[in-house]
Formats: sequence, structure tokens, C-alpha cells
Amino acid sequence: MSLVLKKIPTTIVDVPVKVPGEENTVTIQAEWTLHKWDKYREVVEASKKSAFKDEDLLEDLKGLSGIKDEDGKDLKFDKALVEQLMQETYIRRPLILSWFAAQEGRNQAAAKN
Repeated sequence: MSLVLKKIPTTIVDVPVKVPGEENTVTIQAEWTLHKWDKYREVVEASKKSAFKDEDLLEDLKGLSGIKDEDGKDLKFDKALVEQLMQETYIRRPLILSWFAAQEGRNQAAAKN
């Protein structure tokens, strides 16, 4: 099999979330816009200097799935859901880390160490 060089605008990665009080880790999926190397490096460098906020990455978030409300109904991806998730520390960090995993072409579950 050969590598086919093509434009890939987005990718979906698994986001492992350890819910406090729950024994098992759950996995949600995040769809992120992919960037060229120069943009990726710019974000990495800015993060080292604290020159950006986590919320700056959210413009690249194109979808979320695997999230239900307390009644078991699927929650619709929208700005309000993202804002709610970003207020939960146990979700915020894995979600932001999944942006980096997406850019690097790896599944978040393999990137947690």
C-alpha cells in the first residue's frame, strides 16, 4: 500500500475522559480541523510561552460525539455544550490534548502517556 498525499481537512480522535467517581474511563470523539506544520508549530510555541488560551483552539473543533445527558439522550454539538464541557476540569484537559493528538495524526488513546 502506498501513501496517497491528499488534503485532509479534519480528523476524528478519541478523547479518553476519567469521570470522577466512576471506575472506568469513557471515550468521546472530537473532530478537529487539521493544520499545516507551520501553523501547528506556531501553536506549540505559543503554548510554551503561555501566549494563547485553551479556548483559542476551540475554533478548530468541528464536532463532538459520545456525550449524553443524565437521561441518556445524546447531546447536540453546539457552542453551549462546548462551553459547558470546558468548565469541567476533568473534560477540559483531555479535550484540549486531543487537538495536539489530531494534528500529530495519532489517536488520543495512544497519546495519553
